[in-house]
Amino acid sequence: MEFHHRKKQTPTVPILPLIDILTILLIFFVVTTQFKKKRHTLEIDLPSVSSLPTKVEVRENSVLAISKDGKFVLNATRVERGELLTYLQAYREIKPGARFELEQDEGATEKDELFALETLTQAGFKYISKRVRLQGDSREEE
Repeated sequence: MEFHHRKKQTPTVPILPLIDILTILLIFFVVTTQFKKKRHTLEIDLPSVSSLPTKVEVRENSVLAISKDGKFVLNATRVERGELLTYLQAYREIKPGARFELEQDEGATEKDELFALETLTQAGFKYISKRVRLQGDSREEE
C-alpha cells in the first residue's frame, strides 16, 4: 500500500500585504508631518562697546590673612585672636560696605579659617571671598 506524501511548501513572506501597509504608513507620515515655519527676523545694528559711555569702578577689598601658626592680620595690622571681633566691629563702623578677602597660609588649619569666617559674619560683613595662592605665584611674603 502506498501512502500519499504531501510535498512541503517552502515558507514565503506575503509581499503584497506588506506593500499596502507601507503605503498607508507613508501617507500617514506625510499628512501628519509639520514643517518648520519661516520666522520673521529683523536686521538690528547692535551698539558697540566704544559707542557707550563706560564707568570703571574699582573696589579695594579688605584682607584678613591667617598665618600657619594661627595669627591674624587685618590689612597689615596684626590682631590677636581674642580681639579680632572687636577690631572687625570697629572697622565696620569706619567702612560699613567693606568687602573682605580671606587669605590663608598653606599650612593654616580649617579651624582658624572657620573662626575667621564666623567672626566676619558676627561683625556684620556680608561680602566675603577667599583668595587662593596658585602654584607659581611669586608674590613675596611680608
